[in-house]
Amino acid sequence: MPAGATETILFRDGKLTEASSSNVFVVKDGTVYAPPRDNLILMGITYDLVMQLARDGAVKLEQRQVSEEEVRNADEIWLSSSTKEVLAVTKLDGKQVGNGKPGPVFKRMHALYQDYKAKLAKGRPVAA
Repeated sequence: MPAGATETILFRDGKLTEASSSNVFVVKDGTVYAPPRDNLILMGITYDLVMQLARDGAVKLEQRQVSEEEVRNADEIWLSSSTKEVLAVTKLDGKQVGNGKPGPVFKRMHALYQDYKAKLAKGRPVAA
């Protein structure tokens, strides 16, 4: 991993799999794309939670194979894991992702995630 990098995004045969210790979500034109659940990606509660929060929060999300070219041309890229929660990627290989700042779809997902945690902490029922 390059100095100063948080993660390494991994590809197999030109398709996005995951990062070294996180799942990866890509946004293009307002739609979130996630690699499908299979033997090539980490399964985990945060991946499942992001999927559920997207559905419940009316965030358009599709599970499908994502090409390396799509990742490199994404409007937004996010990581998710238990320790990172949902984290915006603002640079990929030294180049800005989108405008170099967390995007609007990420901000929506981050707010949904924080709301979920707050409800959980207060002992309130949560949908996810």
